[in-house]
Amino acid sequence: MALPKTVCDLTRTKTVMSFLRDSFNDYLAARVLFGNQLPQQAAILSSTALEKCVKAMLAIQGNESHGHLKAAHRNFLRNFNPNLYTELNDDFLVLNQKVYALRYTDDLPIDYNLVIASREFLAEMDFTIASMFSCFSLKQGSRQIETHYQVAVRTQDDRLRLDNHVLANVPPELFTYAEPQFVYEVRNHPNRGLMEVTYIATGPPKQTGFLWPGWVPRDLKGVEFDLAFGNPGKTNQSDKRVET
Repeated sequence: MALPKTVCDLTRTKTVMSFLRDSFNDYLAARVLFGNQLPQQAAILSSTALEKCVKAMLAIQGNESHGHLKAAHRNFLRNFNPNLYTELNDDFLVLNQKVYALRYTDDLPIDYNLVIASREFLAEMDFTIASMFSCFSLKQGSRQIETHYQVAVRTQDDRLRLDNHVLANVPPELFTYAEPQFVYEVRNHPNRGLMEVTYIATGPPKQTGFLWPGWVPRDLKGVEFDLAFGNPGKTNQSDKRVET
C-alpha cells in the first residue's frame, strides 16, 4: 500500500473528513446495491465514491476540482501519489468515469456501451477504496482520527465485511469466479436505440480488463448481438427505442 498522507490542520481535516464520509457512504451503498442485483445504480455510486475520495486528496493540499470523476482527477491522483496509482487499475477508473452517464439513459451518446459484471466490479471497487483510504492519516492536535472505513473494519460492519475479498485476504480471481455473477450490458444502438440486457454468468468474460464492449452487433441492422460472457444463463432484455 502507498504511504499515508498526514493531515493536522483543523480546517483541512474537517474538509477531508467530509469528503471521506460521503465517499464511504456512497461506497457502502454501492456494495448493498451490488448484493441486490442493481449493478447500474451500484456502479454510479462507485463512481461518486471514487470521485469524493480523490477530492479528499485534493483538499489535503488545499485544492479543489468540481464535477464528477474525470481525466483531471486521474491525472491528479497519478501526480499526488504515484505509488498508489501504480497499484490501481486505470481501466477500472475509466469505467467508473463512463458509468456516471447512466444516470440519464435518454441522453447517452450513440454507440455508448459498457458491461458491469457484479463480482468483478465489486472485487476491484473493494480493492480500490481500501487502497485509497489507506493513504489518509488524520489528526486533531495530537489525537488520531479514524476514517469511516477504519471504524467499519474495527466494528466488523457487515455492509463492508460480507463478500469483501480484501478483508478476507482472498485473491480477487478466486473470489470473482467462486460464484455465478449478475451481469448488466447496455448499448445505445444507432438504429434500435437504447438496449439493455441482464443475465447470470459463470466463468471469466471473453476479454480481459474492464472496458469490454457490450452487446456487440453482428450485423448492420442490429438483429444479432454477442454478449461479453459466453453461455449466459437466462437473459432479461429490454429495447427502449421509440418508434416514430
